[in-house]
Amino acid sequence: MNNQFIDLHCHPAMKPFGKSFDTVPGQNNKNRFAKNSVWYYDPPTLIDKAVNVAISITKFTQSDMSSLCYGGAHVIFISLYPLEKGFVLNKLGDNLPSDLLKDLVMGVGKKRIDHLQTMKDYFTDLQNIYKFYEQLDGVEMKIEGEKCRYKLVSGFDEIVNDPDRTSNTIYLILTIEGANVFNTGLHLMKIPVNQQQVLDNIGIVKNWKKRLFFITFAHHFYNDLCGHAKSMDGISAQVSDQSQGINSGFTDFGRQVLHKLLDKTSGRRILIDIKHMSVVTRNEYYQILKTGYPSESIPLIVSHGAVNGYKSADNMRIVNQNTFGMFMDGDINFFDDELVAIARSYGLFGIQLDERRVASKSALKKAGKQLSRRNMLFHRSKLIWNQIQHIAETLNREDMFGWGIQTIGSDFDGLIDPLNGFWGAEQMALLDSYLEKHAYNYLNSPLSGQLKPFNRISPDEIVERFMHDNAWEFLRKNF
Repeated sequence: MNNQFIDLHCHPAMKPFGKSFDTVPGQNNKNRFAKNSVWYYDPPTLIDKAVNVAISITKFTQSDMSSLCYGGAHVIFISLYPLEKGFVLNKLGDNLPSDLLKDLVMGVGKKRIDHLQTMKDYFTDLQNIYKFYEQLDGVEMKIEGEKCRYKLVSGFDEIVNDPDRTSNTIYLILTIEGANVFNTGLHLMKIPVNQQQVLDNIGIVKNWKKRLFFITFAHHFYNDLCGHAKSMDGISAQVSDQSQGINSGFTDFGRQVLHKLLDKTSGRRILIDIKHMSVVTRNEYYQILKTGYPSESIPLIVSHGAVNGYKSADNMRIVNQNTFGMFMDGDINFFDDELVAIARSYGLFGIQLDERRVASKSALKKAGKQLSRRNMLFHRSKLIWNQIQHIAETLNREDMFGWGIQTIGSDFDGLIDPLNGFWGAEQMALLDSYLEKHAYNYLNSPLSGQLKPFNRISPDEIVERFMHDNAWEFLRKNF
């Protein structure tokens, strides 16, 4: 249980908060063996693993606090996320078969889904999720004879100067996924946007007792504020309609909300996570920062993303032949010119531990469904190494340090298909070990010959930066 990793994006409360609707809605149970406790430990069984490998359904918990302790978590950016209406009011309607399908995929429980279908206020739900975490803030749990706890923090000094720190303390930093939480994007309920209410809600969040560090501005469905990128395929795309507002830019009110979040005169600035934004919105955001905040250093954040391998949205050319054909090429993933912009802003790029996001179909096929556990771990971890390597080589071509922005942005307990073998936070030490093998192999291969001398650092430093140090340095500067 030694602290060793930082995760920029995960959802520890998604399943237990959902399960609380079966008993007392919103209660975070002190009994860690109860399903409505954020400490509830539900690792995958052999059947769970087989189902995930076969049909990509992930019903087990991945980032519950117990798994985070077992895996050696140091700092975790928790994403507060009331599930969007587009998931629970969709083409299948609100009948029982639809509910059962969504319950199976999400693991949040039918009563939670029933609540979401009738709920008319995202913001109240957001505050209830925040309160869910507050209930066990600082409360000690005994796990295998050791005292463990989590602590919500509002600044870097609260982590480094914690007088009650133990080796098994996990520090939690608040983030939000989807600006719809301020009460926008309620088209399926036929509820128009109340602009003053939205701005008032932002003011409330900016003055929460615990600091909200950043917000993922867009998400899966149109939020009346900006366009989103296509994020679904297969059965999800058939069931849920993402078409409204997709690939559009900021609305006038969306720009107003953006400036309200970035403003420092009335409450603390909330940084912007650009994941899920459409390409149009992302480019508009870069321009807003350049013209609206020319004298400020506002870092670009991708909390849980992946690269697509292309030079830019305007130049769909693959420059890096070392990683040719390895990546999912959708524009929800990021272009090379964006990686350079993130590095120049001293930002951070969380790499999502989702097979569907990080790898092309051909790369997944090549990795295969290995029967040998060792081979599975080697080939699946290589999918993450490909991302780390591509970012480094892209920055290296610009005469920039290549290993300084990559970090973990797992999206555990979100709607992801985890890497086979690396099922959740408990396997982070394994990921660390296998990534170091790939780093060693790379640095001792002809592929690394292009690296500038300042980018030829040791394998263990590369991996330590990814697992912990890049995010730690970002926090030191910005939190």
